Amino acid sequence: MGLALFLAFAAPAGWALAGTSGGIAGTITDANTGVPVAGVQLQISSPSQTVTTTTDEHGHYFVFSLQPDDYTLTAVKSGYKTQSFQGYSVYADQTQRYDLTLTPASP
Repeated sequence: MGLALFLAFAAPAGWALAGTSGGIAGTITDANTGVPVAGVQLQISSPSQTVTTTTDEHGHYFVFSLQPDDYTLTAVKSGYKTQSFQGYSVYADQTQRYDLTLTPASP
């Protein structure tokens, strides 16, 4: 009886601890040179939410607390073509790595 009571109360507690959000991280580089691009404005959008972040001096970005969904990432930076990348998935309790490349704008 004691074990049955323990399991009855322990199982729901375990489910309650499971996360409901995930994240994405990656590096944005120049398509021609492979050099990381700092200061890229990255909009991450899905039907459930939109978040904006900026790459750091090493071209890295990190976004956490995203709802599980499929996202479009739109990168904007002066001197580069604005580019949208579709179909990037976020899963609960996971951080997905999505590295992106930006094409320089034509002179």
